[in-house]
Parts: sequence; C-alpha cells; structure tokens
Amino acid sequence: MSPEQINEILTMCEATAGEGGFRELPAKTTLSLYLARNGVGMTVGSIEGLAIKGLSIHARTTKGELYLFALEDVFVANVEGKAQSKTTRRAGFA
Repeated sequence: MSPEQINEILTMCEATAGEGGFRELPAKTTLSLYLARNGVGMTVGSIEGLAIKGLSIHARTTKGELYLFALEDVFVANVEGKAQSKTTRRAGFA
C-alpha cells in the first residue's frame, strides 16, 4: 500500500493525532493489516495506533505490542468496530 492509501484508511476510521507521530483509532475501533513477503503471509490485528515513518509502518496493538514492517508488504486492511448498518432489518416478514 502507499502512504496515501493508509492515510485514507485512517481518515475513514476518524483516527486522531497522538504522541510520537501515531494516529490513534477511536475507542472500540481496531484495525487489522494483512502482509505478505516472498510467499509468507502475516496478520497484525487489534491495532489501536499507527504511524508511517518513511517507508515503514509502526503499529501498536491493544496488548501494547509494537510491530514494525515495510509499507510495501501491506495489501489489505480490515477495520473492526467502525462499520454501521445503514438500514435496520426487522424480524419477521417485511
């Protein structure tokens, strides 16, 4: 992914500026990033803070873990807790 794509995701999540260049996700919202390099995949989940530093990403999880990886290795982002249904589905026949 490009820095612009990551920033677009963070804007969609309504992330705010935090300390050390991190963008903090709102309460009850987390992010999962899917990475791959040389045929090996990895998922970093429960991300609550993210910073782009040059061509790398620093990701902090809800458990306090810090991951550092290349921006070019990220190919999918999943936002948890932000999506809201636009329509309410009623029980029964409608």
